[in-house]
Amino acid sequence: MDSQNQTPRRRKTRQATGCASAVLYLVIVIGVSILLSMVALFAANDVLALVKDEDIITFTVEKNTTASKLSKELDRSGIVNYGTLFNLFLKVTKKDVDILAGTYELSPAMDYNQIVRALRNADQKKTVEVTIPEGYTLAQIEEVLLRNSVCTPAALEKALSEYAYKHSFLEDNQPPAKGWLEGYLFPDTYRFYQNGDAVKNVINRMLNNFDDHYDESIQQGAKDLNRSVRDIVIIASLVEREAKVAEEFPMVAGVIYNRLNSSSFPKLEIDASVLYGLGRTSGALTREDLNTDTPYNTYLHEGLPPGPICNPGYNALYAASHPSSHNYYFYVAMPDGSHLFATTNSEHERNIRTAAAAFEEAANNPQPQEDEDMGLEDE
Repeated sequence: MDSQNQTPRRRKTRQATGCASAVLYLVIVIGVSILLSMVALFAANDVLALVKDEDIITFTVEKNTTASKLSKELDRSGIVNYGTLFNLFLKVTKKDVDILAGTYELSPAMDYNQIVRALRNADQKKTVEVTIPEGYTLAQIEEVLLRNSVCTPAALEKALSEYAYKHSFLEDNQPPAKGWLEGYLFPDTYRFYQNGDAVKNVINRMLNNFDDHYDESIQQGAKDLNRSVRDIVIIASLVEREAKVAEEFPMVAGVIYNRLNSSSFPKLEIDASVLYGLGRTSGALTREDLNTDTPYNTYLHEGLPPGPICNPGYNALYAASHPSSHNYYFYVAMPDGSHLFATTNSEHERNIRTAAAAFEEAANNPQPQEDEDMGLEDE
């Protein structure tokens, strides 16, 4: 009996050992797979410049520089993250010849093909400085980019409407569609390569800039208000188009939140949103305009419009996440761009009469126009 009982015990031990080995093997396989996936992800980001810094770096190529040395110097300068991978790219694609000596303006936001083209073609190092004002719409930004020959219309349309950018703040907006990036192309002054073929890098730089400016303070403010990134961007876009005086940004944001949180004023009644729905950025609204049913008509529909109406700057984003605390539900614009705020409708009616008188006086006593652009009303 003793000998018969020993055999099953040995078999059970061998089975347990075999099971443990299988588990260990599986853990190793999974670990290696994860490691390889991460390596592939980082490598793809470097080759394609999916999410990288947009800094402009002056880079000099000496005469008779080898591909290996060039790759190391690009790595050292921060233009690429993996010099060895760039060197391999040159060898595999047979682009390791005809690199021109000279001084170039390169950027980590350029993909490998763009870097090679810049180093092989003297025309590719021509850059243009492009300023995107705060409050510009997507359509206005497109016009600026095309006017400065940054890209072609077809390439730009594809980059704006079809490419699935990987930024986390865009996750709720997926999949890509026409107009889906409205609100997230951060207004700033950029230097772009003219006639480049990687238009997504141009858009990526603006998206990266938004990511940098949507900082911890704004994130915490949004969390305190229980608002999503998209909510904050929509509210900020309304503030950007409605307010002209920086000190009033939080005040206007406060009016928007007061209405959103009130059953007595369920409709925002924001003119700038109505204009956006009509495909305009300026001009007086007629009664017909106010009665035109678009998703952005905040006189007809309650709550926030379905999306941002422009691309807001930092001050508007901050105001949207840190609104002023007050009891105002109305405001009316004055000729100098400031606003009169009111709590009740009767107060608002008085302010409207005051503003109308001020506009009439301003029309009868026009001030000399300054050379600089004072706003977006004529855009």
